[in-house]
Amino acid sequence: MILPVHGVFLAQLLLVLLWNAFACSAGRPAGAPRAWERWLLPLLVALAAVLLADRVRPLHAPLLERPAISIAFPLALLAGVVQNVSAIRARGVRVTDIPVVLYNVGVGACVATAVAAVRGAEPAPLLLYDYSVLQHLVGSHLAHFSTLCWHLPIFLRRGEPASLPAAMASLVAPAFAGFVVLVLVLFRSESADVLAAFEREPRLERAREGLMLGVLEHPEGEPAPPGACAAWRLPIDDAGLTPPPDRPLVLELAAPESWSLRVPPRADATAAFLAAAERLSARYRPAVLLPFPEPDGVAPLLFGAGLTPADWRALYEQARRRVLAVSPDTRIGARISGLGDESRALADALAAAPAVVDVLGPRLHPGSARAGGPALADEVLATWGRWRAEQERPPALWVLAAGLSPLAYGEAAQARFLEGCIARASARDDVEGLLVEGGRDRGHTLGLLRPDGSPREAALAWQRIAGGR
Repeated sequence: MILPVHGVFLAQLLLVLLWNAFACSAGRPAGAPRAWERWLLPLLVALAAVLLADRVRPLHAPLLERPAISIAFPLALLAGVVQNVSAIRARGVRVTDIPVVLYNVGVGACVATAVAAVRGAEPAPLLLYDYSVLQHLVGSHLAHFSTLCWHLPIFLRRGEPASLPAAMASLVAPAFAGFVVLVLVLFRSESADVLAAFEREPRLERAREGLMLGVLEHPEGEPAPPGACAAWRLPIDDAGLTPPPDRPLVLELAAPESWSLRVPPRADATAAFLAAAERLSARYRPAVLLPFPEPDGVAPLLFGAGLTPADWRALYEQARRRVLAVSPDTRIGARISGLGDESRALADALAAAPAVVDVLGPRLHPGSARAGGPALADEVLATWGRWRAEQERPPALWVLAAGLSPLAYGEAAQARFLEGCIARASARDDVEGLLVEGGRDRGHTLGLLRPDGSPREAALAWQRIAGGR
């Protein structure tokens, strides 16, 4: 699964490593690299290994959260600027040097801001959003959920290309660097528009009585966050050793870490989820169980493309039959992430009688500036209102995930959006529950707590809203 999710990022990471090795290779005496430049290559390989390790261990604490490792990235980009200046002074400036220098300066500022944001500082929230857009384009399409995919510096070659193919190859790195710089510049105004929109989020004094609130998290054995319900995301290979919570439990099943490298065939993958749904339901007796990831989101990466709404209905029917046999009071739920025709067809297929799901709902997240930023949540809920009005007996409506990454938008925006989502759910009588994602950053960067366990601003807002009920 790592290639479909992170393939573009891994490709550009390999490109930068190969280019830097080329730039630091031995050449004619006049263009030979300095010894200290060659010593930077092992450091860059080590940092690339950190980025790769974090992608194959999504349920573990990211290595990038460790201070010594995270600080090494802006220092490496600073070393890239020093190398660029040293090479220019030795052989003179070329036009193709300009985008490379600007890349190292611009990305270096973004990474330094991200390192500070991991620890709760926000020196420049606009850079956070700018960088998240860049990571979305040359990183992962899940960048707004997981922005820990930082970049490496680009070096300048001191020597002259010895052939026409070498001259053409020498344009690859400047072209990539120029694209990155353009993205950071062109999205600057959108960054300002999106972040300003969070100030217009609805505010909330008290959540509606009866609204089930919970924090969707992987249980860490620490005190659970407040809320009317507990909400866990467990990998299907979980041993079921965690004691059941003292509140109604919403349980979502997820792929195990081993699938980051190799996903089994569809039949084996679906069988593993069905078996885990039965086993963990017998252990925890959840009030609501989401037996599969989002059918129009992560699920196609696990089960492959081509599953029709009728296929998904059949899978949920199997899950329902097996779960109710061991936990009769459990309600089956499904989260639909999109708003297009395919997502509508999925929602209608799962909602059709006889019921195969009892709870159905969306994910709330901010959109682009054109979509109104956080106001996209209003469009999502309005769309679901139209869908439900046309269904004969619609399942209960829950917001089954809501949140944003403070490393993409800043901690203040995260707190405003959380409050806005609860205010929207409270204003609608048809919304039965809302889950905020998540407790700590595990497989994402949406956590209410920082890596060191200290509360982000959103955690304080959640404590005020959910803890005092």
